[in-house]
Amino acid sequence: MKESLGDGHQQIVTGMIIFLVGAIWGGTVAGEGMTAADVYWPAVVMLSGAMITLLGTTFGTGKEDDRSNDLMDAISEITGKLNELQERFTGDSDTAADDAGSDDSDE
Repeated sequence: MKESLGDGHQQIVTGMIIFLVGAIWGGTVAGEGMTAADVYWPAVVMLSGAMITLLGTTFGTGKEDDRSNDLMDAISEITGKLNELQERFTGDSDTAADDAGSDDSDE
C-alpha cells in the first residue's frame, strides 16, 4: 500500500476510517424526526476524517509531482495581483489617471 499511496498511507487509511465512522454514526441517527443537532457531531467527525485524508494525500507523498500545490499557487496569484494593485495606486499618478480615463471612455 505504501508504494501506491506514498509515505502518507497510514494517515490516508486513518482518515478514511474516521470518515466512515462518522458516516455510519450519522446514518444511525438519521430518521423521521431528525434535526440538524442530531447530525452535528457525526458531520464533524466525517469532516475531520476527510481533512486527515486530504492532508495525507497532499503532504504524505515523497514525489514532488504528486503534491498538491493549489494553495501555494493561489497565494502567489493573489500576492501578485495585490502587488500590481498597490503599484497602480502608489506608482506614477499620470499612469493611474490615464488608466482611469480610458475606463470612462469605454462606457
